[in-house]
Formats: sequence, C-alpha cells, structure tokens
Amino acid sequence: MVSVSTKVPVLADGGVDTLQWCSRMGQAHDRLDEAVLLNNTQWLAGYGDELLRQSLELAEMVADLRLDQPAVLAALTYSGFRKNRFDAQELEQQVGAEATKLCASVAALATSSLLDVSDTPLLSGEDDRQVENIKRMLVSLIQDFRVAVIKLAERVQALRGAKSHDEARQRRIAQEAASVFAPLANRMGMWQLKWELEDLSLRYLREDIYLGIAKQLKRRRQEREAQVKELVEVIQRRLEQAGIKAQIKGRAKNIFSIWRKMQSKNIPLEDVHDVRAVRIIVDDLANCYGALGIIHSTWAHVPSEFDDYIAVPKENGYQSIHTAITLDDGRSLEVQIRTRAMHENAELGVCAHWAYKEGGSDSDSTGYAEKMDWLRQVMDWHETLNGIESLPDLLAQRVSENRIYVSTPKGHVLDLASGSTVLDFAYRIHTELGHTCTGGYINGEWAPVRTPLKTGEKVEIISGGPVRPHRAWLEPRLGYMRSHRAKASVAAFFRSDSQMKSARRGKSILQNVLAGVGTSTLSDEAFEHLASLHGHEDVDAFFVAVALGQHSYISLANRMLTEPGLADTLGLWRGNPEAAALVFPLRCGFEITAKNRESLLRDITALLADQGLPIAKASGEVLEEEMAVIKVEVTLSDWLACLELLSHLSYLRGIVQVLRYPAVTNR
Repeated sequence: MVSVSTKVPVLADGGVDTLQWCSRMGQAHDRLDEAVLLNNTQWLAGYGDELLRQSLELAEMVADLRLDQPAVLAALTYSGFRKNRFDAQELEQQVGAEATKLCASVAALATSSLLDVSDTPLLSGEDDRQVENIKRMLVSLIQDFRVAVIKLAERVQALRGAKSHDEARQRRIAQEAASVFAPLANRMGMWQLKWELEDLSLRYLREDIYLGIAKQLKRRRQEREAQVKELVEVIQRRLEQAGIKAQIKGRAKNIFSIWRKMQSKNIPLEDVHDVRAVRIIVDDLANCYGALGIIHSTWAHVPSEFDDYIAVPKENGYQSIHTAITLDDGRSLEVQIRTRAMHENAELGVCAHWAYKEGGSDSDSTGYAEKMDWLRQVMDWHETLNGIESLPDLLAQRVSENRIYVSTPKGHVLDLASGSTVLDFAYRIHTELGHTCTGGYINGEWAPVRTPLKTGEKVEIISGGPVRPHRAWLEPRLGYMRSHRAKASVAAFFRSDSQMKSARRGKSILQNVLAGVGTSTLSDEAFEHLASLHGHEDVDAFFVAVALGQHSYISLANRMLTEPGLADTLGLWRGNPEAAALVFPLRCGFEITAKNRESLLRDITALLADQGLPIAKASGEVLEEEMAVIKVEVTLSDWLACLELLSHLSYLRGIVQVLRYPAVTNR
C-alpha cells in the first residue's frame, strides 16, 4: 500500500508548530542538531506555511533515510530554492556551503523532464537534454549519492501532491517516476522510496487497476491482520523454544507488486502468496536457516515459492530468504527471513552506507562500491551503445527485478535479465566467447543462439569460427540479444573498425537487404536522399550509423518499401512495376544458396517452424563445388515479416545468399 506521510504538527491556530517538529526530529535522529533545525525552520516560516509544510515533509523523508545533517538541511530548503524565494548566496549564509551545494545540485536535475518526448523535429533537441539530465543524476549519485537520494524523495513528494494537478501533468509525473526513479530506487536498494514511487505511479497511470486491488485488500484487511498477528505469536514461541532470538512483524505488500505478480502469473488476487506476509529478523546467518527449518517443519511450504536470495543475492545486493506456507484455512502466507544487517541494507540500500560511515564502520563499504561500479558501467554502456538504446530503457532493464538464474556446466550460477538468450549468456561469461558463439546446449539439448533461457537451466556454450560478431545481432526485432552487456560488447567491436571500413560495411548491409527482397540497386543520389531523411548531411556518416547499429537496417528497408512515394523517389522498382503493386498477405518464395552441409535443410525448416510459417512448397538441389540451392515458399503478412525472415535465413551457418522471388501473383 502507499505509505502515508507523517503529519506536520500544527498549533491551535492552524499554523505549523516548528518547535514540536524539531523536537520530534531531534528525538528520532540523534545525529541532527535540534537547535540548527529550529533556527532554519523559523527562518523558512517567514516564507509562508505552504512552503514550510512542503519543506518539513521532504526533510523528514530524507532524515528517515539516515542521511546526515547537511543533506537534511538541503532537503529542508530545496522547495524555497527551487521556487526562487532565495538565492544560493543567501542560502549559504543560512545553512552553510555543503548543504547549499547539495540543494543546488538537486535543483540542477529539475531543468526538464527526464523522459523522452515526441520525436518530432521541433523537439528532437529536447531528447538530448533529457538524456543528459539522467546522466547528470547518475553522475551525481556516483559523486555524492545524497543528491540522488534527495531527488528520489522529492519525486515521492511530487507524486503525493499530484492529486491537485490536471490529468496530463499527473500522468507525466507518474510515467517519469515509473520509468526512471522507481527503477533507480530499486537498484540502489532504497525500498521505502521504491514502493511508494511504484504505487503512486500506478495510481495515476492505471487508476482502475489500483483502486480495484485496493478495494479487494480493504475488504479483508481486518481478517488478514488478525491472522498475521496470531501467526506472529505462534512463530515467536516456536523460535524462542529453539533458542532463536528474533523480531517478527507483519509486512504489507504494495499494490504495484501485487499487480505485477497477478500479471506475470495470470492469477487472481486470492492466489498471490505474499498478500499476507511476515518478516523474521534474526541476529546472524545461522539463525536464518535455523528459523527456516522451524517454519518448514511446522507448516507445509509451497516449493515453487521458495527463493534463497542469501545464497544468490539479487543484482542490487538484496539478501533474504523468501518462502510461502499454507495455513489451516488453505490460504498461503509469505515468510521472509533475514539478518538485521540484511534488513538495514534492504530498507535503506545505498543510504545504509552513510549510516555505517557515521557510526565508524566500513562493513558496508564493499556493497556501496559495487553499486557505484554498477552505475559507472551503465554510463559506459550508454556511451558505447550511442543511438542504439535509450538511457531510460537501459536503466529500466538493468534495474529490473525480473532476473533469471542459469548455471554453467560446472554449476556456477549467473544472473541475467529475464528474456536473455544463449548469446547473452555467452557474453555474460566472456566477451570473446560471445563473439565466437554459434549456439549452445540447454540441459543437454542443442539450441540456437537466440533461444530464450529460463531459471534453473544449465547452459553450455559452443563456439567456433572467426572472432567476429554478426551485425544481425544488433537488430532489435530479431531477438538475438536482450542484455545491454552483450549489445555493448558487439557495438564496441564494430566501433573499433576504421570510419572508412564501417561506411563500406553499412552501405553493403543496405544493398544486400534490398537485393534480398528483389529491388533495384540504389544510386548514390538515392542513398544521399535516404541519409538526409534520417538527419545525416554526410552519406558516409549515415552508412557508419547503419554499420554500428544506430540505425536498424530492417526498419530502414521497411520504411523504403512502405512509406508512400518513397520507393518511387528512390527508384526501388525501376523497370518492375508489378513488384511495386504487391499486396500482402503474400505467398513469397526464397532461393537460398549455401554451402552443402549436414542438417542444412533441417535448420531451415526448424527456423520457419519457429517463426510460425508453414511451408507451402519446397525443393532443393546440390550443385558443383559442394554448394546447394534450396527453394521454399511461405505466406507472409507484410514487408517487415519478409525482411525479418530474410535476415534470419541469411544468418544460418554456411548461407551465401538469400533472394526473394515471386511465388505467386496477387489475385
């Protein structure tokens, strides 16, 4: 459920009680100087109660995340600084240089939306500025994570107050939070902020879903809370009898997580195991597994719902044991078990580093360094993938909780983004292995490079041939790779070529794909016109962009074939007016010339079956010099399907050429 912000105390006349607020903060957070807080809140009171309320709410959120006094003062004065009620010089005199620098850094991230906008020419320049904003936020997190934490808290506050905005603004704020800020909070382990960002975003983006789930939860809340309370008492007794000291409490599941689980498993709310949940916090690792043994020996557990994130932590460093048990009424309940240190990291994430640092402990320094290294890696990948992937998409995938866990033949478990392929797995192990990957064995069965993997599978990579990736791997519609690690490795390989070599390759790629569908050869003037349409004054720069994957050759060819008037302008069907009049769905023939080898026909038919394309007709013959020609005919829905099939066929081992021919004419 969405958390409710702590109410700002008020006086009898309705004004803000700054004295009581400062006293409350001083008692809750001994690192804060109550006198300093009082001095600054009374100063802010001179700018009006509305601003003061906003300021106190944001400051309290940041304080609850265990940040230090300069960060709390920065949060306290952010609203006024952002609204130009006072400038940096005046602010520095009031709160000091460190807090002023933090406040100004947070304000610098608010110059425009972090989301991509329309790709119309008038707004094309805005996209770059927005991507730069995300970069600045990530860089600020690397340099001083307090800036990003304050920004995340400020976005929670913005969502809380969005109910007073018009619908368009509500959706913009919510979409921004869902696409950028909630994933970032998740990756940095700041679950308190993550849950509220997710729930509030869903509230404005899918009000019907949010209110529907909230209504169902409210209907049975008293019954659910009574059952959880009774269960907590039973677990407490069992653990005490076993000599295990533990803190046990019920845990509310946020609405967004419930909705996501209902979606992914296609189940009703009643079948979501962790709508009701308890959390067990113990002193050490041994007691985690001791408590687990007691839980499983007392109640029947649901094997499919067991996850040991202590043995295999999530990518953001989260550690806990999750299990689900079946109660006497037949309903299930989730139990989470973790140590106090794991709980601290789960609740505060990167902010726990500051709490440890203030306490003179470096016990969290390793986890903090790993998070910072991850962010640097995201930045590096975006630079390498220039134009191939948007930074919001890259960030969202990299922080996704939807991970899979697969193992090597020696039993080493690796985590990957959900939907990752054999090829992604190869690049996850080593770049050179990815470059030379030709397929793999999944649980002992042969699988092509683009086969999606599932949790629990054992994968062995087969490599061979030259150390060179294929350009088709960068085509998003072909599905060879899912992970940005793999895409960045392939893009970096092609980027290492000279500009001239890349330009020749890009031109050749376009010529080959157009020849494959049977068009006329494009003239230099036609290529120049095409380059201009895509924002390139220099045609060689356009060819380089194609070679590096910044332009999809499938999308380019599809545009040439389908955009009204463009095919005529480019002269694609010179001397072939019948081809220009083709209407889909259409039965197409493909002539495949390849080196004759074992399983060639099987690989072609398996590919067509995988694409859901029944073969209408097929024939083949073996030529001299160990070459073979195979002809197949299938029915395709549009030019895009034709281009994708051409690419898949061209990728098969030993293929020399694939050409479309008119199998039948339209009637």
